Amino acid sequence: MSNVVYLHGQPAPIARFLRVSEHRRLEHLLAADRLPYDRFVIEAGSLKEQQDLVAALKQKGHELVLDTNVAELSAIAKYSGHARNAPWANPDGVLTEAHLKAGSNEGVISGVARFAVEHGFSRVLAPSHFVSGPRDPWFAIDLHNCAALRGALDAEGGKQIAIDFPLMIPMRSLNDTPERRSLISRLASLPNDTIWLRISGFGADGTAAGTRKYIAAAQDFHQLGKPVVADGVGGLAGLAIVAFGAAAGLSYGVAARERFDASGWHKPPKPGGGGGGAQYTVLLPGVDPLLRREDADAIMNSPGGRRLAACIDRRCCPLGFDDTRRDPKGHFLRQRAFRCDELSSVPEPMRARHYLDKDLKADERRAKLLSKLKLSDAKLSMRLVENANRLDRFSEVLGSLEQTSATATRSLGFTIRPRDAQAKKDRR
Repeated sequence: MSNVVYLHGQPAPIARFLRVSEHRRLEHLLAADRLPYDRFVIEAGSLKEQQDLVAALKQKGHELVLDTNVAELSAIAKYSGHARNAPWANPDGVLTEAHLKAGSNEGVISGVARFAVEHGFSRVLAPSHFVSGPRDPWFAIDLHNCAALRGALDAEGGKQIAIDFPLMIPMRSLNDTPERRSLISRLASLPNDTIWLRISGFGADGTAAGTRKYIAAAQDFHQLGKPVVADGVGGLAGLAIVAFGAAAGLSYGVAARERFDASGWHKPPKPGGGGGGAQYTVLLPGVDPLLRREDADAIMNSPGGRRLAACIDRRCCPLGFDDTRRDPKGHFLRQRAFRCDELSSVPEPMRARHYLDKDLKADERRAKLLSKLKLSDAKLSMRLVENANRLDRFSEVLGSLEQTSATATRSLGFTIRPRDAQAKKDRR
């Protein structure tokens, strides 16, 4: 795209935030220049084991975002996971209001600020919780702690570190107009740079109608005058959200974290639960949900399957499906990034139409052909039929939305943080 001349200025790029896991694999991809991402979310509980990757990312001038894990540390079903390694974890159980309300929160807030400055983060996700709505007692505590964090960062020498506020709410609350307006009004006075929408019950598997509702609701947050990130959203639903300008960025994980569900966070974990189960890691063209490796093999081994669904992007998989199968997560990361990059090159007012005509139409056409493959697995065949039907609904519902999108607001875009810019100068 270096020879492209933009008559009205270069379009604002879509920001991609990769939530780090499988750090050894990411280290390899980074060293091989096969990891096309500039922004990375590091969870406080995982930083110690990810230090080599974090050092390499900082050396290359990438933007690092700290997730404090306070939400997980306050949830009975989550606090005993990797989050327990965060310096501000409660060794005796979950973090409670007694640990985080005004007057008793200094240890957590000052600890987060010191940690962010010491480890060179560019942004911090403010300590917050999954809340049921604007009247949830935790919400008031989170608002206060966001302001307190700004003061603590400044005192620790981190004035240049941005604060992003993660709003974690159920889809019901996002779609409830009075509740949404109340949330927005209470967020207006915060010293944060961005809003991250982490909506429980929504993600890459969102329906066409659900995605349209998400877009409409997210646009209300534009009145805050701050960029919006769709956190925990991927696939065609995520791409639609940024194409229509409802958000300026997406956040997701390594073939994971493309859907957020906190419905069970405050329920005791089931004895012997966790782990196990088949891994859905393989991304194929025309199939929006991730597939199990054996399902991808079945599609490829069917008559015509490889011709329809193998990766033909030589920047990604020079050997086609053989490369995809060998490294499905690297393929996933590159394909998610490439689609955002292509959309980023399109002027903002034209992105919705580009999404419909290029991304969605191509996948819809391929999905219909895949749904007609002769497979021995009846359940997989039904999944492919439903996939085709879902994309058809996306085309119909979002095509209708595009007719009115010219008058809709768009999220503000992202700029490079000062710490980022300096690191890139130092590299040169």
